[in-house]
Amino acid sequence: GGACSGNTISFLNAEEPTVVDLITDFGINVLWHPSLGLQLGDEVQQLLHDCVNGKIPVDILVYEGSVVNAPNGTGEWNRFAGR
Repeated sequence: GGACSGNTISFLNAEEPTVVDLITDFGINVLWHPSLGLQLGDEVQQLLHDCVNGKIPVDILVYEGSVVNAPNGTGEWNRFAGR
């Protein structure tokens, strides 16, 4: 989405429970996050491809930021993986 990481920053600043406590106590597996993930480029594309094709199950998808429509809904301002 459009640049906005305010929700992430607020989440990371949580104190009770902390982010680490929340993730470990509830067994949450964060597959990838643009501010926290170690994968880049092709690795992220492959991860997303595997999720879309059901190779990696996804229970909850969180989309943070604005949705960029561009002129006439073309999305031309928001490109990923050459699209």
